[in-house]
Amino acid sequence: MVLFDIDGTLLDLHGAGRKAFALALEDAFGWRDEIAYIQFAGATDLDVLDQVFRRHGRTLTATDAERFFSMMPARLRETSADADVTIYPGAVDLVAALSKHPEVTIGLVTGNIEDCARIKLEKAGLHGHFTLGAFGHEHGDRREIARMAKSRAIASLPGGHEFTRTFLVGDTPSDITAAHHIGATSIAVTTGHYPRHQLENAGAHHVLDTLEQGLPLILGPA
Repeated sequence: MVLFDIDGTLLDLHGAGRKAFALALEDAFGWRDEIAYIQFAGATDLDVLDQVFRRHGRTLTATDAERFFSMMPARLRETSADADVTIYPGAVDLVAALSKHPEVTIGLVTGNIEDCARIKLEKAGLHGHFTLGAFGHEHGDRREIARMAKSRAIASLPGGHEFTRTFLVGDTPSDITAAHHIGATSIAVTTGHYPRHQLENAGAHHVLDTLEQGLPLILGPA
């Protein structure tokens, strides 16, 4: 089982997601908030929305979250339409190679809500490879999102089969913590906001400069 984060790990939309979040806040609640105080790296959309609500002196309800998340995808399509997209070296090749391998199941552990995750993957040409995962509207804690993704991956296996190894690939200490939470090998890449020493100090089992180094690490030498 190989579970992937998206932003900072596979791709970067250079602020399109943050812009979409701010626009959706205005659409849903009338708040003009540039959310400069929010650190998105390693966060989940549900946790970010809760932080914004607390900043505005409000308590987030399930109805509020549902309303907001229903508006996010349209705004992300708008902001990402002409946004620059960086697809990190090795990302497409690694995901494609793992997808073709009969003994590998790949999935997502992302702070994005599902519709926004799909939009970002589509922008990078990766949308056809991921059939399962867990997402940022389902829980505010990335550790729990990882647990959900693992459970869904296990449930997808034919009877009598089990995973011999589990990997979680990400770019933040939160991804590393989530990997440890589900007993996965943590592969961290330095393509996001965190340098090698911080990822090592956070407990990553492997720290890579790019995902070009990922295939032999996961599948073993050719």
